[in-house]
Amino acid sequence: DMHGEFTLKDLKTKFPKHEVVTTLQCAGNRREDMHGDRKLFLAPHWVVGAMSCAKWGGVRMRDVLKHCGMDVDAMALGEKDPPKGAKHVQFVGYDTDETGMCYGGSIPIDKAVDGLGDAMFAFEMNGRPLPRDHGYPVRAIAPGHAGARQCKWLHKVIVSDKESQTTWQQKSYRGFAPDINFEEDLSHWPPPRLDQAPIVQEMPVQSLVCNPPQNSLIGMRGATDITVKGVAWSGGGKKVERVDVSLDGGDNFTAAELYKPIEQKRNRHWAWTQFTKTLALPQDVQEKLNKGQRVTLDITSKAMNSDFNVQPERMEPYWNARGVCINHWYHVNVTLDPNREKEAIVMNSPDYEFANTPSGGKFAQPWGRHGWTSDPAHQTDPRAKMAPEAKHF
Repeated sequence: DMHGEFTLKDLKTKFPKHEVVTTLQCAGNRREDMHGDRKLFLAPHWVVGAMSCAKWGGVRMRDVLKHCGMDVDAMALGEKDPPKGAKHVQFVGYDTDETGMCYGGSIPIDKAVDGLGDAMFAFEMNGRPLPRDHGYPVRAIAPGHAGARQCKWLHKVIVSDKESQTTWQQKSYRGFAPDINFEEDLSHWPPPRLDQAPIVQEMPVQSLVCNPPQNSLIGMRGATDITVKGVAWSGGGKKVERVDVSLDGGDNFTAAELYKPIEQKRNRHWAWTQFTKTLALPQDVQEKLNKGQRVTLDITSKAMNSDFNVQPERMEPYWNARGVCINHWYHVNVTLDPNREKEAIVMNSPDYEFANTPSGGKFAQPWGRHGWTSDPAHQTDPRAKMAPEAKHF
C-alpha cells in the first residue's frame, strides 16, 4: 500500500525541480470544423485557439511515486512489472461541473514512470508561479498527450488498475467511427462496440497558418510576394520534419522554413515548431493586382512528422461524433488589396469573424460570438452545486 500527502512547500523542497517546454492542445481543438450538417453535442465548440506552448516547472511524477515506494526505475527499464493494480495514474482536480463532479483524467502508468517522458506535477509556468487559470497551485503535465489528461487545480492522484472513470475520460474524448452519430448511437450509454472508440491520449500531427489572419484584408501596394507564418506540432513527442504551404487551397505546395528556438531529443519533441515562407505571388494574381483588382487567396498548410504521418486534406474520412483529434488542412481566407499600403492588415468585413474561425473563415451557424456571449435564459450559477473539497477554493 503506497500513500503520501504533500503540500506545495513539500513539492518545492523534497524533490529536484524539473522543467520542460511543451505544447498543450485540447483533444477537441478545431471542433467547430466538424459542426455542420451533422451536429456535435459536446462543448465547448473550440475553433483554433485551444493550443499553446509554455515552459513548465515542477517535480517529476516518477520522483513522487518513487518517494511513495514505487520502484519506478525497474518499471521503466522493464525489469519489473508494475505493482498489482498499477496500470494508470488518475488525476482529480478541485474544479467541478454543474452537477458537483470534480474534473478528472488519467494517463498510463508507463508515461508517469518513464525517465524520458517528462511527466510532472507543475507549480510554475514560464518561470513564475502557476497562474490561477492554468491550475494554481499544482497541475499535471503529460507532454505529448491531450490537454484533457493534464488536470488542473490538482488535489488527488490515484494509482489504479482502471483509467479515470470520470465522464471526461470515459465519454467525452473518444474517437468514434464516422458512421456513429449522437442521436442514434450516443444518446444512450454505453453504445455498442465501445472498443472501437479509443480514448484519446497522444494526438495526431497538426499545423495552423496564423499570419496572415483569417478573413483579413492585406495591403499589397507594389508587393509581389506574401509571407505565411504558423505553428506545427505532433503528439507523442514526434518531431515535425516538414511543413508545406500553399496559396491556392492546396493545388500547389512548397516547403516552408522551420524554426524551433530550443533543442529537444528524439521522441521528446514536446514543443511546437514555427514555420515561415515568403512566396512569390502567382503571375495571374500579380496581373490582377496591377489592374487595381482585389484578389482572394486560400492559404493552407500541411505538416509531416517523423513517422511520415501527414495531415489529411479533408475531415470526412475521420469525422467523429465527439469532435476530437481534428487535423485536416486548415484554410485561411485572405483578400489582397493593391490600393492599400503594403502589409497593412485590417478586418475584411464586419460580416465575418476575424482570425479565430473554423477552416475557411466562416461558422456554419452564428451563435453568440461562438459561445462568448452569455444567454441569460440558460445561465446558471457554477457554484450552485459543488464538491465538498472544492468549497474553500
